[in-house]
Amino acid sequence: MVDLSIQVGTRGKPHFKVNSLRQWWSLPVDYGWNVAYARSQRGLSITRVLIGVFCWLYGTAAAIALTIPGLGESTLGRWILWFTVITTFPVGAAWLIGGWPSWQMSIAFVLYADIVLAAVLLTTEEPSMVLPMAALFTVMGSYIVGFHGPKLFTAHHVFALFTTGALYVSALMDGPEQRLQTTLYLIMLILVMFSAPLICHSFLMLLRRDAAGAFYDPLTGLQNRRGFDAAIGNLEIRSGSDVSVAAVVIDVDNFKAVNDRYGHEHGDVAIRTTASRILEVFPAPAVTVRLGGEEFAVVCVDSLDSVIEQSERLRIRLSDKTDRAPLTASLGIAHVVVEVGDIEFGISELLGRADEAMYQAKRLGGDRVAVHGNDSSSHRAVDELN
Repeated sequence: MVDLSIQVGTRGKPHFKVNSLRQWWSLPVDYGWNVAYARSQRGLSITRVLIGVFCWLYGTAAAIALTIPGLGESTLGRWILWFTVITTFPVGAAWLIGGWPSWQMSIAFVLYADIVLAAVLLTTEEPSMVLPMAALFTVMGSYIVGFHGPKLFTAHHVFALFTTGALYVSALMDGPEQRLQTTLYLIMLILVMFSAPLICHSFLMLLRRDAAGAFYDPLTGLQNRRGFDAAIGNLEIRSGSDVSVAAVVIDVDNFKAVNDRYGHEHGDVAIRTTASRILEVFPAPAVTVRLGGEEFAVVCVDSLDSVIEQSERLRIRLSDKTDRAPLTASLGIAHVVVEVGDIEFGISELLGRADEAMYQAKRLGGDRVAVHGNDSSSHRAVDELN
C-alpha cells in the first residue's frame, strides 16, 4: 500500500495524509451520472458510434484471421473465430442504432469482449504470432476508464494479465529460439496495457470526484442547475421512448422574513430541512435541484394526478407546526409528453411552465399548489379542483 504523506514541520506547516491506493479503490462510481455527464457534453453519441464501428472492425479482423494459415487451423480455434465474426456485427449494430446500455448491459458487454478476445488468443496455433494482439485488451480498458470504476478496471486488467501470461508461456514453449523477441513483446504489452492506463485512470477518477462537487449545492446536497442539466439525461436512459414527464417548482413563501427574524444561520437550517422533506416526498429516480435561494425544482416520470397528490403532501409536510419557524410554500406543476430526441428542450420548456404556475400560486396567497393548464395562460389551484 502506497502512503503519501506530509508531516508537521518545525515551522508549523499544515499536515495532510493521503493513502492514494485506498482512496482510489474506494472512490464511489455512479455509472448513470457518468453517462448523463457525457450526454450533457454532447460526447455520448460520438462514443456510441465509435464503439459500434470498433465492434465491426474486430469482427472483420476475425474474418481475415480465418484465412491466414496458422491462426485458425484447429477446430476449436475456427469455431471461436466464427463465433466472433457472427456476434460482433449485431453487437456493433446495437451500439449504432440502440440507446446507451444500462449498467448491467454495460458489464455484460465488458465480459463478452474480454472473454471472446481471450478465447481467440488462447486457441491459436501460433501463440508467438498473436502475442502482440493482446494489446487489444487496452481498447476495452479505455471504455472502462470512461464509464466504470476501479473495481471493474482492476478485474479487467487482472484477467488480461493472466491471459497474456498464459499466451507468453505458450509462445515460449512453441518457439524457444525466439524467447528474446517474445519477452520483448511481453514488456511492450505490459507498458501498453497496464502502466499508462493505470496512471490515467487514477488521475481521471480523482478529477471526476472533484468535478462532481461542482454539480451539487454545498448547503443542501441537492444538485445545482448544472448537475440537474446533466442528470436529466438519465430520463432518456430509463425510458427509451417518449415519456410522460412532470415538473414541480417549489418556492418558500416570505423566506426573507424568516432570515430577518431568526437570523441567517436558522435560515440555512430551514433550507436544509426543506430539501430533506422534498427528497422524502420525491425520492429517486425523481431529479431534484436547488435552483437558488429558497427555490427548488423536481422533475419526474409520473402521471399528473400522482404528482399533484405528492405536491400536496409536500406542501403539508413543509408547514409542520412543530418547527421553530413553520414554513409555507407555493408549488407550481406542469406536465407534458416529451420526445426522447428532444428531451432537454422539452424539460427546459416544462420548467418554465411550472415556474409560471408557482407564481400564480403566490398571487393566490401562497401555501398552495397550482397546475399549469393546457394553454400558456391557464392555471388552476389545487383547492379549486376539489
